[in-house]
Amino acid sequence: MYTEENERGRFPLRDILLKAIIVIIFIILIIFVITKLTNPISSNKKSSSNYDKVFSANLELMEDAAFNYFNKDRLPKEVGENKELTLREMVNSNLLEAFTDADGKACDVNNSYIRLTKNDDDYTLRVNLKCSLKEDYSLQKVGEYSYCDKTICKKDSSKEKDKKETKKSEVTKKVDITEDTNNESVNNKNNSTNSNFSSSSNNIVNNQQESTNSNQKVTMYEYKKVVNPTFSAWSSWSSWARNSNRYSAIKCNLYDVNCLKEIQLYSRKEKIGTANGKEVYATVHYYSTRTRRLLSSGSTDIKWSTYNDANLLNQGYIYTGNTR
Repeated sequence: MYTEENERGRFPLRDILLKAIIVIIFIILIIFVITKLTNPISSNKKSSSNYDKVFSANLELMEDAAFNYFNKDRLPKEVGENKELTLREMVNSNLLEAFTDADGKACDVNNSYIRLTKNDDDYTLRVNLKCSLKEDYSLQKVGEYSYCDKTICKKDSSKEKDKKETKKSEVTKKVDITEDTNNESVNNKNNSTNSNFSSSSNNIVNNQQESTNSNQKVTMYEYKKVVNPTFSAWSSWSSWARNSNRYSAIKCNLYDVNCLKEIQLYSRKEKIGTANGKEVYATVHYYSTRTRRLLSSGSTDIKWSTYNDANLLNQGYIYTGNTR
């Protein structure tokens, strides 16, 4: 009887302790699972941020190399003409050292490139970078400005403003000097003539100025609208075939209407047979192609009008800088 009552008194306490231990273990497991689920997200965010940072740094390296490469002899000459250099060619020319993305993987040396296109008064520089997880490009206006350290550089509006203000100041000084000279001439003339003749001369000068103002011509400005050619999407790359005809690689410019086929090359060591009981290996060359179709050839339209013609500007026309 005594033993049964003691056992009954101990069982509730033991049950409570067991339940408390189970609850604590359960809470620890929940915290562990939540930590595991949240840490990868945080890690992925950090990894993505670091990838973008390295990608941007590599894009700037290519941009700096472009300013070093495009000297006076390498600039495109005709409007619409462009000059292009792939990342592979940049590395081979020692313009920059080979780089990798944040994951240590090499970027695409064939589809990463710099391209300079000639406009009317300046150039457009496109820097395109393609890596394993990302492809992006930058576009900017560049030119042969007086403040450039190299042949071409980015357009700096603040420096352009300073240049205009300096030029305006020089023109003002020239006008002041002209006025002083004219005044001195008029004074000398007045000293050598009588007052009646001086009054008559002033009237003639005033009449000539009024006649000149009335005969001033209206300045006309040249506007241009360029419609780029359009193409179909590129077809898929063909299967690799042996390059028996020794095709050269072809990379089409963006708006080259005469380039409708691209060729990429690939080489590898392969076993080609045996000689004297030994396997013979040689480099075998392959090529692959893809094509596109020209949908429209594009056009260029020139119009002349007064300054700031809103109608033409709204239609996509731009100033060329030419006047008449």
